[in-house]
Amino acid sequence: MVIILIIVVFVVTTPLIYSATFAAEGSGTASAASTSTSSVASSSASPAVLAWSPSVSYPTSIWTQSCVESGGYIYCVGGLTGPNTVTDAASAVYYAPISSSGVGNWTSTTSYPTSIRSESCVTETSTIYCVGGYAGSILSDAVYYAPLSSSGVGPWANTTSYPFPLWLTSCVTSSSGIYCVGGGTSGSALSSSDAVYFAPFSSSGIGQWVSTTSYPAGVKQQSCVASGTEIYCVGGYLSTNVYYATLFPSGVGKWANTTGYPFTVGANLASCVVIGEEVFCVGGHTGPNVSSDVYHALISTSGIGQWLNSTNYPVGVFGQSCVVSGGQIYCVGGETASGSILSGVSYSS
Repeated sequence: MVIILIIVVFVVTTPLIYSATFAAEGSGTASAASTSTSSVASSSASPAVLAWSPSVSYPTSIWTQSCVESGGYIYCVGGLTGPNTVTDAASAVYYAPISSSGVGNWTSTTSYPTSIRSESCVTETSTIYCVGGYAGSILSDAVYYAPLSSSGVGPWANTTSYPFPLWLTSCVTSSSGIYCVGGGTSGSALSSSDAVYFAPFSSSGIGQWVSTTSYPAGVKQQSCVASGTEIYCVGGYLSTNVYYATLFPSGVGKWANTTGYPFTVGANLASCVVIGEEVFCVGGHTGPNVSSDVYHALISTSGIGQWLNSTNYPVGVFGQSCVVSGGQIYCVGGETASGSILSGVSYSS
């Protein structure tokens, strides 16, 4: 079941992949992703110009998949290939090299152990971890992990299950482990959790999940990113709130409210990434509309600064998955306002 407020007509179209070159006006090109943040977030970022360009298409139209970057490659897991939220859920996993000129040819690799959509995948030290999601018609608490390399994804293995079945959660990693925020606990539009859990990495995947500081409200469909010692979570279902907290080796510290997202409603299923000391968010569902807006803002240990509008994405989109490599953004797939399912990839440097 897709959690949106409008009824859409799904039209599967030939997927396109877009790329973009990013530069802050008057400041040269942006630096690659950094783990350090400044101490003050009160000043605004410089306006950013993105030049979106098409790149190699994904092998199929796709949305609600989860993609990660590792070692100059992008890896995308599962997702929906059509309008049926059960039979169109995919177990396929594809990967491709990424560079300053876009995405190379996609190659099929080890399939996920089950069809899956709306899971949250993260990576650390050349390993991918995927949490929850809808496995066909079943809401899952399963967590799987696998090694990543230039040859693709290795064998998937089951590790410690999440404390409850969920989907539409958003997870991040640090060197200590995985942190997952909120998520839907049923197919109902009203079901969302404020729970935040942490699990340490282990030789068998991850260890036990531990409850940590709850999010200020129930949330799902938000996009969380980590930079340095901080986690930042943007929007969510019917929410424009942005919260941040400090990451510790055993969990998350106190959440604090920071500069809200510029949408009137939402952002639902936008996708955010970090480049240097800025967060960039692409698209998202907002009220009755699907947005092509791209906003960016400075991040620091004091929160998020003023959001500035950057060059729009080529089409309004939500449910896409974006990653960063070498200071460039790559966004795969998504759904448009008309219900067309795409597979656009965007990168910015």
